[in-house]
Amino acid sequence: MNQAFLDLIQSRQSFVLSGHEHPDGDCLGSQVALFHLLRGLGAEVSIFNPDPVAPGLSFLEDQTQISNMREHEGPPAADVVVLLDCAELTRLGRLGDLWREQEPAIVVIDHHVGSENGDGDPYYVDVSAAATGVLIYNLYKELGIEIPAPAAEAIFVSIVSDTGWFKYSNTDSRTLMIASEMIGAGVQPDRLYDRMFRDNDPESIALLAESLNQHQVCLDGRFGYATLDPTFMNRVKKIGFDTDGILEPIRSVKGVEVVCLLKALNSGLTKVSLRSMGKIDVQEIASELGGGGHAKAAGASVKRPVAEVIAEIEGLVKLALDRAEQDEAALGDL
Repeated sequence: MNQAFLDLIQSRQSFVLSGHEHPDGDCLGSQVALFHLLRGLGAEVSIFNPDPVAPGLSFLEDQTQISNMREHEGPPAADVVVLLDCAELTRLGRLGDLWREQEPAIVVIDHHVGSENGDGDPYYVDVSAAATGVLIYNLYKELGIEIPAPAAEAIFVSIVSDTGWFKYSNTDSRTLMIASEMIGAGVQPDRLYDRMFRDNDPESIALLAESLNQHQVCLDGRFGYATLDPTFMNRVKKIGFDTDGILEPIRSVKGVEVVCLLKALNSGLTKVSLRSMGKIDVQEIASELGGGGHAKAAGASVKRPVAEVIAEIEGLVKLALDRAEQDEAALGDL
């Protein structure tokens, strides 16, 4: 955390906090937590995203206003735009284009590989952090500011979203310590879990069943994937169905090393989500598609048909699996 970044955060300028399209729990949680920190410093601050808050995260709006491009023609004016959980304006769609035209100062707070090379200067990037919300927690501690209740809830949401409720390998002792501190501050995990995952639209069960019924497993059972066509995605959008829930059942199959979800949009864009069981670095695969992320969770957006994209991904996964086998064999010969 460099001094230029800290000086800017404390400068009491006007800030707009934003993040990637279809903001998830880490993106929104870190935004809400930073919102209350900046307010506490006396700054003028608002949150403005490309897309609305998903139904399962709408409780974050109970005490914090979150606006988006679907409700407004354009973003509010600001001296500084802070990108959280992403590092490039291209990940904000049309909203990113508008800010390129307005030319505000851009700051990045992120934990993804390569984010120091994004559009932010200054930036605060720590790829060892389990979630972007951890970086906001660090900011509170660095500045000696007490974490208010809405921010504590938001930091907890950020952490559980990116650790899969502490079941992913990025869950470390520090992550659990921060989560414990937030519970001590009044966060109720059972209540949050219910609001995030147990208030789904009745049609969500049908969507999950349909998507899993179409999944494919190839490369000797080591690569599993599912594709969602534009009609399916329109239904997803209508009820706010969380498509990430499709990945876990495929990932749970014995022998599967890499899973992939491909979402075809009406615009012709194919959105790719990749997950790894650990042997394969899916961030390297995503980077070949123009995306990025982490070794075990990455993604990309590709302006090509699903059939072409999945064929390329299958080839990349095969190469990665073959390399992993060769490396294991070489170690065995030592």
